[in-house]
Amino acid sequence: MNVGVLKIGGGECVSDAYITDTRRVSYALCKHGYFVTHVLEIAEPDGIMDAFGYLQLHTDAVLVCGNTDAFYVAVSGKYDVRRTLSTFLLGDTPCAVSPTCDEKFVENTLIPMLNGRCKTFYATNVFRTVGKTEEQLRVLLKDYIKNRNKIVIKFDTRPPECIVSVRYSNKTQKSTVHEVLSGITQALKDCAYAYEDVELAEKTARMLLDGKKTLGLAESFTGGNIAAALVAYPGISAALKEGIVCYDPAVKQSRLHVSEEVLRTHGAVSIETAYEMAANLIAQGQYDYVIATTGNAGPTSEKQDQVGVCYIAVGDKHNIDIYPCKFEGDRQAVIRSGTVTALYRLCKFMQNEQSLSHAAAPQE
Repeated sequence: MNVGVLKIGGGECVSDAYITDTRRVSYALCKHGYFVTHVLEIAEPDGIMDAFGYLQLHTDAVLVCGNTDAFYVAVSGKYDVRRTLSTFLLGDTPCAVSPTCDEKFVENTLIPMLNGRCKTFYATNVFRTVGKTEEQLRVLLKDYIKNRNKIVIKFDTRPPECIVSVRYSNKTQKSTVHEVLSGITQALKDCAYAYEDVELAEKTARMLLDGKKTLGLAESFTGGNIAAALVAYPGISAALKEGIVCYDPAVKQSRLHVSEEVLRTHGAVSIETAYEMAANLIAQGQYDYVIATTGNAGPTSEKQDQVGVCYIAVGDKHNIDIYPCKFEGDRQAVIRSGTVTALYRLCKFMQNEQSLSHAAAPQE
């Protein structure tokens, strides 16, 4: 089914965080087998009926967002519309109307409306992974890719992330869907950070806030990008307590008390320096967790042929893990890979801690 979007200015138009970027709507609908084929933006009420009529002719359903009051006024001369309804038929065209069409409206109102008009519709389960290439994931999932149940598996690579989408129709047997999804979950358990369509920074922020945990950051080659990714999530001030960008070795020594001997012997980009950055930061502050990064983002490096070599430290007051990494690409690619990997490692650290906590809890 093809969907048209009519965006009307002059009111509280579509949320900047969601539908103003029509790609997000298209992505949400595509997971269910619906496709946004036309998008019209109207600034003046006089053009609403012409735009809506065009969408009626060229699409199967219409989403109206923005100044919905102007829409109701414009169509009232031809159609009897109750403003208390968010979905209705105008002629033979199903319509969904929302001033601020956020994710909740799309999932809870728009998609059910479209499903009610179709005999066959689709659902998609999303697995978010880090650290595996598409080729490696295809090997892990080879038994599920070659299936005869019309369950489609797609890969969206955004190094070092890869998003695995599993799509199936309402006509696929539930037992088959359950078997495939359970198998994929097990196959991806070592590289997946989420079994839902959620950004890594949001997932990390949710875990920190839900667990009432705090975090301190000591960033070198990531240059504050970890902090920036988390700060974009509302409410993170309750969890993110400090972010230090300590790029210069002298600052690592003066601010984070990395020993002169470690810097002289092993260099600023080393396992030892990453460990001392993390250990000293968490010793100084009142945090539950800490992340430290140090590396060579390029185009030059501290040591010859070491561009892309980085170390990421993640831990708490009891244990700090160091992850040696070799990232490919230009300077920006290395910084992004380091940011994503650091957040991923913190997610996995917290998930492992939760698993151990559940295992140790007394059984009733």
